[in-house]
Amino acid sequence: MSNSIRIEGARENNLKNITLEIPKNQFVVVTGPSGSGKSTLALDLLQRECQRQYLESSGLSAEAIQKPKVNRMIGLSPSISIGQHVTNRNPRSTVGTVTDLYTYLRQIFAQKGEMTCTSCHQVLPARASGEQASTVTCPHCNASLQALTKADFSFNTMDGACPTCTGLGTVVNIDLSLVFEQTKSLQEGAVTFWHRSIIDHYVHSIVNASKQYDLTITGDKLLQDYTEAEWHLVLYGTDSDTFIQHFPNVKPPKTVAKGKFEGIITGMWRRYHEKDGKSAEAALFYSHTCSHCHGERLREDVRQVTVQGRRLPELSLAPLHDVLDWIHHVETVNEEAEDELLYTVTNDFRVRLQRIIHVGLGYLTLDRQAITLSGGESQRLKLASILGSGLTGVLYILDEPTAGLHPKDTSGLISIMKQLRDLGNTVLVIEHDELVMHEADHLIDIGPGAGRKGGEVVGQGTAQELMQNSSSPTGKLLNQKQSLPARRRNGNGNYVTITNANANNLKNVTANIPLGTITSVTGVSGSGKSTLVFDVLAKNKGCEKIVG
Repeated sequence: MSNSIRIEGARENNLKNITLEIPKNQFVVVTGPSGSGKSTLALDLLQRECQRQYLESSGLSAEAIQKPKVNRMIGLSPSISIGQHVTNRNPRSTVGTVTDLYTYLRQIFAQKGEMTCTSCHQVLPARASGEQASTVTCPHCNASLQALTKADFSFNTMDGACPTCTGLGTVVNIDLSLVFEQTKSLQEGAVTFWHRSIIDHYVHSIVNASKQYDLTITGDKLLQDYTEAEWHLVLYGTDSDTFIQHFPNVKPPKTVAKGKFEGIITGMWRRYHEKDGKSAEAALFYSHTCSHCHGERLREDVRQVTVQGRRLPELSLAPLHDVLDWIHHVETVNEEAEDELLYTVTNDFRVRLQRIIHVGLGYLTLDRQAITLSGGESQRLKLASILGSGLTGVLYILDEPTAGLHPKDTSGLISIMKQLRDLGNTVLVIEHDELVMHEADHLIDIGPGAGRKGGEVVGQGTAQELMQNSSSPTGKLLNQKQSLPARRRNGNGNYVTITNANANNLKNVTANIPLGTITSVTGVSGSGKSTLVFDVLAKNKGCEKIVG
């Protein structure tokens, strides 16, 4: 078996007929200036050809994968690419669901949850180990209650979801103040999203419908002068239950010519659902926290179940660091009870949780929507999950996993990548981080410049060997001591002042941002940098005031 991957005559994109060997079962970093050809080598060449050859060897069609421009590649392995792109756009997908941590939590709560009796409102003790009865009896009032299962703790099932928001935690509504201008008539543009070219058509339909019910709507009548029935006709249409209540003995018209009208709000909802929330009027909709479950997603009785004093929604909203402390406490109590079934679940849950924290994501919450994760966060979550798979003989390709990661958290990420290597895998990383390069078993420096000036292998070896290579730009950089510029721009003397910012995890933060200069907002992952800049400053929300 070959101990390396050999590439001969690679000419993909800007690669200049390069030939090189990549050692297997090592932690390898591909580095170089932006645009030098790193991604081409790792993703367009290696990843693509690994996939193509794997499909062909499995007897499957590989026509959809174009063969890269290379003379020969020897010693390839099955490959898994972990990029920074976020592909999961489902609003129901959270950190908890994509990592399966929430599944383990549901199992723990189903087994050891202390529920509240719906009759006497007293707390019932947790079920005994191995107990599988479909009903439980309240020891206080002898009421018979339905035993809770894993499905009852899922916001993605009808059994567990809040009936008002169907488990989303938020409810979407239409902002009527943005849709209508009460002081205008239909002809004057009272419906804000109607273009002038279609106003006459809609006004004709509404007036025609009005006549069928002896109402007094005209194109010139101000909206603020409408009766309740007229308002309901315009909002919800002739077929709506809301409007029919005004005329219960009148059959709704069947055609537009006879007065049939869909209703402005009814039409907006129809288009919103048809376009998955991306209709032309999407800006007129707004999302707010569900008033029934208060954003906790689950039905009321399930939300009150506790394990060691913590409710499931509370744990979902807590940082993963805090959840780890809780599961340690659960395990300590369980050791005394000697519950082997629960031990298996809690142990697997803790190990998965620790891996995610180890890659610098301990600040995330299980309830965090997957769609809101950055590319780097999404990539590190996948990396932590892969470590638990136990696969060997795989080529893992990672695209800048330290992007957006504070240097304080980089060591944990490096440890995870080395663990993948130690399982018998090859870990190939596109990276610029200096600490990662020093920790790598082997470096491949692509350059010397970008675009046409790149595409060559200008150095290979360990970090120390690259530092002794005068042809390697990266080696020269590693030799240099970083220093801060002696002179700084003074700016124009003015500031933007944010006072008492409290959004998300910010705690009464007051900050002065100088104008006319480049300002860097830094801090460890999850400290509140993005919240301060994008939520507070950009949206002017979550603070007492912003001046300047």
